[in-house]
Amino acid sequence: MNNRRAQAGFTLIEIVIALAIIAVLAVAVLPPSLERLTEAKIEASLGQARTVLQVCDIARTKVLSTTVDSSGKYTHTYASMPAWSTTATLQSKLTADYNLPADNPLGTKIMVKFDSARCYVAVDLPFLQDNYGGYVTETVGGKTRVIVSTRTKNSAYPAWVVNQKRMLHDEETR
Repeated sequence: MNNRRAQAGFTLIEIVIALAIIAVLAVAVLPPSLERLTEAKIEASLGQARTVLQVCDIARTKVLSTTVDSSGKYTHTYASMPAWSTTATLQSKLTADYNLPADNPLGTKIMVKFDSARCYVAVDLPFLQDNYGGYVTETVGGKTRVIVSTRTKNSAYPAWVVNQKRMLHDEETR
C-alpha cells in the first residue's frame, strides 16, 4: 500500500489559479478606481483654484500707489499680471498674511494672471478634452488647461450711474 504522508499546504496549481483570479479582479476593478481618483484630484484642484481666485482678486484690486494732482483728481496705480505666472509671483504682490500653494493636487503648478476686470487661475489636466466641466479651456502642450475666472462684478446701479459717479469724483478705479 501507499505509505505517503499527508502533506499540509497548497499545490503549485492551486497557487497559480488563485493568482490568476486575483489578476482578473485587479484588471476589472483597478482602472475605474484610478479614473475616480483622477476625477477627485481634478475636483480638488478646481476647488483650490477657486480659493486662489479669491486671493488673486484681493491682489488685483489692491492699490499700489495714489497720486493727487493740483485739481484734486485721484489717480490710483494697480498691480497687473497679464501673462500666466506662478503663485509665487502673486504672493509677492500680497502681504505675508496669505500663504498660497505652489502645486495643485494633480501635481502641476498653479498658474495665475489678472487684468483690470478679473482674475484667472489655470488647472492643467493630464489629458486633452475641450470644454471640461463647462469651463473655458485652452490647449497647452497637448493637454487641457482649465481656466477658472471671476465674474465681472455687477453694481447695484446701472453702468451709467457708476460712470457718472466716477466722472463727478474725477477718479479711475477698478
